[in-house]
Amino acid sequence: MRPLQPGDPAWVGPYCILARLGAGGMGVVYLARSPGARLAALKVVRREFADDAGFRARFRREVAAARKVSGLYTAPVLDADADAPQPWFAAAYVPAPTLSEAVARVGTLPEPAVRALGAGLAEALRAVHEAGLVHRDLKPGNVLLAEDGPKIIDFGIAKDADATRFTRTGAVIGTLAYMAPEQIAEGKDAGPAADVFSLAGVLAYAATGAKPFGERDPATVLYEVMYEEPCLDGVPAALRELLAACLAKEPDGRPGLESVLAALTPADPRALNSPALLREVAAREAEATRVASEPVTPPPPPLRVDDTEAGGVGRRRVLGLAAAVAVAGIGAGTTGWAMTRGKPGSARPAPRGTALAAAPPPAWTFTPPRPVSGTSIVLVAGGVVLWGGGQEMYGVDTASGRQLWAREKANAAYSGDLAHGSAFVVLGGVVGDFEDQTIMLVDARTGGVTDLPRPRGVRASSVFGVVGDTVVVRSPGDVWALDLTSGDIRWHLSYEGSASGAVDRTTVYLGTDPSLAALDPVTGRERWVHAWPESTRDGASLDIAVAGGRVFGDFGDTVQAVDAAAGTPLWSRQSGEQFDTVISAGTDVIFKGEVLHAHDQATGALRWTLVGPQPFADSRGHLAAAGGVVAAAFNDPSGPSQGFLVAGIDGRARWAHHGPSGTQRGWEVAVSGSSVFATDHERLYRFEAGR
Repeated sequence: MRPLQPGDPAWVGPYCILARLGAGGMGVVYLARSPGARLAALKVVRREFADDAGFRARFRREVAAARKVSGLYTAPVLDADADAPQPWFAAAYVPAPTLSEAVARVGTLPEPAVRALGAGLAEALRAVHEAGLVHRDLKPGNVLLAEDGPKIIDFGIAKDADATRFTRTGAVIGTLAYMAPEQIAEGKDAGPAADVFSLAGVLAYAATGAKPFGERDPATVLYEVMYEEPCLDGVPAALRELLAACLAKEPDGRPGLESVLAALTPADPRALNSPALLREVAAREAEATRVASEPVTPPPPPLRVDDTEAGGVGRRRVLGLAAAVAVAGIGAGTTGWAMTRGKPGSARPAPRGTALAAAPPPAWTFTPPRPVSGTSIVLVAGGVVLWGGGQEMYGVDTASGRQLWAREKANAAYSGDLAHGSAFVVLGGVVGDFEDQTIMLVDARTGGVTDLPRPRGVRASSVFGVVGDTVVVRSPGDVWALDLTSGDIRWHLSYEGSASGAVDRTTVYLGTDPSLAALDPVTGRERWVHAWPESTRDGASLDIAVAGGRVFGDFGDTVQAVDAAAGTPLWSRQSGEQFDTVISAGTDVIFKGEVLHAHDQATGALRWTLVGPQPFADSRGHLAAAGGVVAAAFNDPSGPSQGFLVAGIDGRARWAHHGPSGTQRGWEVAVSGSSVFATDHERLYRFEAGR
């Protein structure tokens, strides 16, 4: 139980709001007091879901579902309003810990208590099913250990057994670690047998404190739920066979609830009422009584949101929105949604409030024979993924995930477009030791290396690209153009501040603080120079991209396009933000900051804006696009949440993968065709983007 936060309501309908009990994907749960002084757990749906008429219709059905089974097995529903600006419902407050809280504070349950828990839950689920419902999200957090027996709560996604398809919206519904395979597999309905699967997972957790399918990243857990056997180590021997049967992959292979009840009984309900659990219940009851008897403290006023120019979204607003939405189901709690910027009609929005599915199981996972050191990158060329770290690089077949070759002394300072035909252009040597560095051409299929002679004084830290037989590299303060065969210096430029580069088939484009210049790749002669606006970005790094005869950049908080042949401005759009990465994607150009902005390459019109589960990674890179697929890594700036989002080039988010990465930079991604290649710097994965 926590104090109210800024923005929390003081009243909801006739209920006085007293404190926060918790928050979930669809809303916030409060301790509330009715006009008759009855305590209630009151759930308020988040605004972004309240705007969806279809959601309101489902909400009405779900409240009705909860009313059908109110009583002995659930907290009775007291009141609800599906037509309020933010729909809400109130249920009787039960002063009891959830199973997950009890295991965390008191410890795992002995076999008699597990039997009593299982018998009570099986009986409750039988009542649910007899009412024509399927809960579909039974988990330790939805089980209260009350004095008069376990109670199932949160019927927010309970469904009529004969209306599964009606309520399905394309997103997987449930909590991944306890979800039946048929809930994950597209096209299969989840019937009563899905609740039997979840019940077994809950009982395994109660007995061992561990989930039956591990604690790893969502994609791995999803794969294990679908294809691997559960881990029942620590489950009492007398219960192991029953739980294994309930966790069968096929619904028809699981026992019915009557059989489960028979296997668990006789059970002593008093076995659940341990002294420690009774103390927990008494403490919660005393706390609720105290809060209800004290003078009501109104919630603090809402936090002021940074104002921006018309159509702009301030950083704090974006972060607030990112924190406000979570998917109704998948265990990692990932959500992506799209939002528009600018005037109404100025952008083609992706669906607002769309809940993201978790990533599909990886098509393959490559674990290196020895760990990759430091930050690594991913590049794709010629049917091969180059995965390189501080001291090594691997060539991995894109189709099979099989290692084709390995090389040592790779430098992690990759940058720019390094794929050159069927080869990669990379920097080799000891990281940070410029005197030991070389420029290498690596054959994609064989891993064969050709070292480019490095002229004295050339200290490359990144590669801008290759134009014909010229490779353009950068070091702090200098840009060098080298003959790709001999290594001879063709030309050299010095600059101050920051710089970025891009190439097409005929020209090198160099962006610096004062200007954008087009250079002849052989001579370095300026073909044109376009001066940026006088406003600067206070030393922030620049990025540029070239596509369709245009050069795109973000300078002075303005996204711009310049004609690649003449250097004349084509369009500019005030953004109000700073973007660290620019890439082309189909007929659009994407600018990455904390959010993604896509502009039409020809006109500059804002096409869509996409916000991730967390702000997108705040350093150059971490963004890739090819064909119809966009992948972008995200990082929680104040916490451990990391992963990447996959979307179409129309801005429609498809799914997100949550998982920790081995470095603070977060995940690195590359896209080829319909495949997304990603690394957490410990393993390399291939995912299929889907549609």
